[in-house]
Amino acid sequence: MEKKLTINDIAHLSGVAKSTVSRYLNGGSVRYETAQKIKKVIEDNHYEPNVFARLSAKNSHIIGLIVPGFNSVTTPRLVEVIVEYLKKENYTPMIMHTGNDLEEEARCMERLKRMNVDGMMVLSTGITDRHRKIVEEADIPILFLGQRFLYGNSVVYDDYNAGVDIGKYIGRQGALDVLMLWVGEEDPAVGKERKQGVMDGLNSCNVPKITFEETTFFYEDAVENMRRILEERELPSAIICATDRIAEGVYKVLTEKNIQIGQQVYVTGFGNYETSELLQPPLSTVDFDWKSCGEVSAETMIQMIQRKPVSQVQIIPYRLIERESVKAMNR
Repeated sequence: MEKKLTINDIAHLSGVAKSTVSRYLNGGSVRYETAQKIKKVIEDNHYEPNVFARLSAKNSHIIGLIVPGFNSVTTPRLVEVIVEYLKKENYTPMIMHTGNDLEEEARCMERLKRMNVDGMMVLSTGITDRHRKIVEEADIPILFLGQRFLYGNSVVYDDYNAGVDIGKYIGRQGALDVLMLWVGEEDPAVGKERKQGVMDGLNSCNVPKITFEETTFFYEDAVENMRRILEERELPSAIICATDRIAEGVYKVLTEKNIQIGQQVYVTGFGNYETSELLQPPLSTVDFDWKSCGEVSAETMIQMIQRKPVSQVQIIPYRLIERESVKAMNR
């Protein structure tokens, strides 16, 4: 087995003191010529610093990244962009998984705060008083993604206006009876802001009947709830889903019942997954720029660590994608 290079080895090969190598690895001040010597030895020998040893350094160059789960389409994409950006800037991400549990999310924040990471990014499912208290007591920068944090910094999608556009889009098609298949308000961005936007868009078009049914973000629950809904009521003019994943569940049930989407009922979602265009018919939806969101979030986190000024809230743009799941009906 090949022997791992140590700091002592790097110091010997570079012709400098061990303390100088340690200072270089921890982001301290080192003369340019000396730094170049150390850098060459490290690169030639493919040296990787011990992550956990770095946690005791003044600047660990480690950023905590808290995620709710990887069962959505967008979260893995977003995390991949963030990780790639951070690594390019010589930061190491430390990922913690909460299983969509807000209490576990807060506990992860507490753990990272004690671990001497340089900063923390939270893909939050909601904001509580405990989140606020942790941020107030933390001596490191904390950035929330996907949820607006009124007492600190956040990067969010334009959920409200995206909702307004979908509501107007359906209202202008002449839909008279709209069902919104939605998630609960414990998720403020989707459950409140996006929902309110859709309602305002529909109301601006004087849609006479708007009803709500609650589901979760999970495909299986969308299928189960849509089956139940069609047993309890007549087919609506349109079904607006909180996400494309929920819309996929709706497609499954409508297809089982030989209901023609785009002809007998409109269906829309939010997210614009790759599969959304492959559905039959292709799904009308909102495209959120997740790549831009990941890059902006990672860049903002680094700027916060470097104590550079950043906007309290940064809003990522969207596009309305019109496809065949919404087109003129003969009603």
